[in-house]
Parts: sequence; C-alpha cells; structure tokens
Amino acid sequence: MERRDLLGGMGLLMAAPRPAEPAADDAAAVKQMIQDCYTVFFQKRDKLKYRSMLTDDYLLLENGEILDIEGDIRTMPAPGSGYQRSDAFDFRSVRIHGDTAYLVYFLKSEISDSKVGKSSRAWLESAILRRSGGGWRIALLHSTRLTKPSA
Repeated sequence: MERRDLLGGMGLLMAAPRPAEPAADDAAAVKQMIQDCYTVFFQKRDKLKYRSMLTDDYLLLENGEILDIEGDIRTMPAPGSGYQRSDAFDFRSVRIHGDTAYLVYFLKSEISDSKVGKSSRAWLESAILRRSGGGWRIALLHSTRLTKPSA
C-alpha cells in the first residue's frame, strides 16, 4: 500500500459521520421522567397516570423481587393513608443510544408515615427508558436500598 492510499483512507475515515452525542434536552427529559414518576407514585398516587409512564413490559427489581406493572401499582400508598414523602435525586450517569436511555442515580427520601413515624432512606438506582410516541417511558427500574453499616 502506498502512502497516498493510506492517507486517502485515513481521510475517508475521519470524514465518516460520528454518532451524535445525546441532546441535552433528551438527557433533561429522561431525568425529569424519573422525577415525575416518583411524584405521581408517592405524592399524587395516580395509578392511571403512573401506568402511562411505563412500557407495557415494565419491570421493577426491588428488595429481591421482580414486579410487573400490576405488582408495582399494588405497592402504591393509598390516598389519605398519612404517608408523605419527598425525594432528592443525584444523577451520576445518563447515556442515550437512539431510543434507549440508561440512567444511574442516588435517591434520598424523607418519609413521614402516621403509623411508623419519620425516617430517611437512600437507594442506588438504575433505570432503562425507551422513547415512545415522542416521549420517554420507563422500561426497567432497579433499586438497591443503601443501609448504614452496623457499629
């Protein structure tokens, strides 16, 4: 191979289209979807709205269990139950590849329950979202509760 052939090939390689970086608005949209999902589930307690935020094959992996949409919805606090919760998200990674997004984040929650009292909890979570009908829907949520080591 001659030098000019090598240089020509390198030029073609450099001119080839590169995969686009995820748009900032896509990254913001998937983060917002996660936050909205928790608001709808724990504060508004709207089962129909929550269901619309999930894919038909949605799975929740939590506490060593695998729950589908119906199993997850059964855990929604009942309105008027005295359960209140505020959530804070610390997104560590957002990757978008076409119509699929992968997120990793820490979640801290302040919970007030009339039966149990007040508590703080933390989780490490990951989620997979799919673009559907111009918006994003959650396909998988994996939640690992973080506990303080015993003294």
